[in-house]
Amino acid sequence: NDLGLCSTGQQIRTVRGYSGGNVIINYKYEIQEENPVIDVCKTADQCFTVINTNRRAEWKHDRRFSVYNDRSAGLLLLFIRDLNETDSGEYKIIVKVSEDYSFFSEFNLDIKKEDCCVKSISLSASAGGSVNISCKYPQSHIHDVKFLCWRSGAVLCAKETSVKESRRWRDEGKIRLYDDREQQLLTGSISHVTEEDSEYWCGVQSDQGHKIFITRVLINVTGTDDFSQ
Repeated sequence: NDLGLCSTGQQIRTVRGYSGGNVIINYKYEIQEENPVIDVCKTADQCFTVINTNRRAEWKHDRRFSVYNDRSAGLLLLFIRDLNETDSGEYKIIVKVSEDYSFFSEFNLDIKKEDCCVKSISLSASAGGSVNISCKYPQSHIHDVKFLCWRSGAVLCAKETSVKESRRWRDEGKIRLYDDREQQLLTGSISHVTEEDSEYWCGVQSDQGHKIFITRVLINVTGTDDFSQ
């Protein structure tokens, strides 16, 4: 057509999220052209730009939306934080290769209010000690991979530990995780706590690789002055 706008032919995906949480949506694209401009649009009566980027391999932030474009891998990550139900709707990711040619992928964002799960948990731990975490998740995610992400500054998931099986411990360095699918409960512990361990997120990963952040875990680390001496 005149716009040169072509669909990738992918089926429209539905991405589930929860009020007060976050999502990271990944989109793999084929064309490896120099400096593609990528727009993320919410479509209603019209498509308006939420955020765009032509940067390479770095996060770009705009209000509650962030994008990370890894051109060498042909991978775009879209991060939407502080979700609310009005964010629900149809979105397009448009990759503009040139003035004459663009292609896009569509997804539906479905944001629910979920009574089962708290949005935020506050815990305390002594420096050098350990802290136990416990996060409920919705029944619809029983069979999904569960994860615990450590937040460092603006990077929501600087380090991730995941568990893929029910009722089997996963040990990874200072993180231990256990998923009890019958109880819909992700539990675990963080050891050797330092001041940097101030924020984690519990979440689930869909079979398409999208990350759904459900519960924020804030840790108040006490006794750091005494511990450092």
